[in-house]
Amino acid sequence: MTSRKHSEQALRESQKQLQDIIDNSTAVIYVKDTEGKYTLINSRFETLSNITREQIKGKTDYNLIDKEAADIVRANDQEVLKAGSEISWEENIVHKDGLHTYVSLKFPLYDSAGFAYAVCGISTDITERKLAEEAMQKSESQLREKTNQLEQTLQKLQRTQGQLIQTEKMSSLGQLVAGVAHEVNNPVNFIYGNLVHANQYAQDLLNLLQLYAKHYPHPVPEIQEEIEIIDLEFLMEDLPKMLSSMKMGADRIRQIVLSLRNFSRLDEAEMKIVDIHEGLDSTLLILQNRLKEKAGHPAIQVIKEYGNLPSIDCYAGQMNQVFMNILNNAIDAVEASVVCFQSSSKEQRTTDNRQPPTIWIQTEVLNAERVVIKIKDNGLGMTEDVKNRLFDPFFTTKPVGQGTGLGLSISYQIVIEKHGGVLKCFSELEQGTEFWIEIPVRCSH
Repeated sequence: MTSRKHSEQALRESQKQLQDIIDNSTAVIYVKDTEGKYTLINSRFETLSNITREQIKGKTDYNLIDKEAADIVRANDQEVLKAGSEISWEENIVHKDGLHTYVSLKFPLYDSAGFAYAVCGISTDITERKLAEEAMQKSESQLREKTNQLEQTLQKLQRTQGQLIQTEKMSSLGQLVAGVAHEVNNPVNFIYGNLVHANQYAQDLLNLLQLYAKHYPHPVPEIQEEIEIIDLEFLMEDLPKMLSSMKMGADRIRQIVLSLRNFSRLDEAEMKIVDIHEGLDSTLLILQNRLKEKAGHPAIQVIKEYGNLPSIDCYAGQMNQVFMNILNNAIDAVEASVVCFQSSSKEQRTTDNRQPPTIWIQTEVLNAERVVIKIKDNGLGMTEDVKNRLFDPFFTTKPVGQGTGLGLSISYQIVIEKHGGVLKCFSELEQGTEFWIEIPVRCSH
């Protein structure tokens, strides 16, 4: 079977799977192109409209409903395509078995180039829910109680879902990091170990050459010619330096591998006595690429003010996860501050006299039982409203697709619930942000 046939078969199977999925939905689902022609409907649509998907292809709403209603529908479709935003509403529709209430939603579909090429509509029958709500309203006390229960269940579900997603993500990252560290560790140890012997062998050979030069200062012409060709004097001077630099490079790789393994800590599901500074440094290593200078973005300075902390009893992998989340947010904040300032400078011709993008990490002992890690940035800061919602599950100020709103809520859960600590945020607009991570030296959780 040719590659093209494979592709066509895969496309047909994919389309069939998509059709099967939407056919199993109880909602009414459809897709229309930019001209308002139907390109896809599900079984629920067929049942309620008494028209098959073969019959509806190429037809518009003008073929299904009266012109006045079709004009309204068409205008809504054009608004969705033009504005690039969704429209939702609630409507009542009469069926054979009585009046039904639907929640309807329309939103644009985009191609790979970012152009809206179709409108997708989903209408969900909420009649039963409406009836249930009317029944619940008969008893105000019951309604209040059930609403509270529903909110608690939803919050618990969100926390659980967020924890699962974030844990899986960090587990995958940890496995990847540990795997890379393991694969790199063996060959680099081999190189590092042999460099010691290579350096000794080179010294022995160089000493031998010096003895030859001492006792036979006038070599035969052929040897003298070769000495000049290879520039023996430079070679004897440069070879030890080269071997020394190779040893330093191999040693640096070994340190990086150790940091990667410390960051992943896959073998530390239980509490361990760890060095918090080691976890911070390992996390910074993982984020090193984000801290470097890039086009349009200066390098982000990291100022470490480490105190004399004791070893801490904690879930090391989870604490590294907290450091990763907060440091990532700090990097986002200072990067956004740079972009904002550059935009302002272009418009107002201002002079850049502000402090370079900087992150401060400070650790200190609060008392005999608790330590604190402070992570501060000189980004844009945040409003009081944003700060109050900062640890809510799924709350994010980042653009769609760039943030899940899970990082800080999971960090809060890890610090508060897992370690019995304190996680606070101090921030004002134009004044940067500081996170206060306080944990006990010996955790009883």
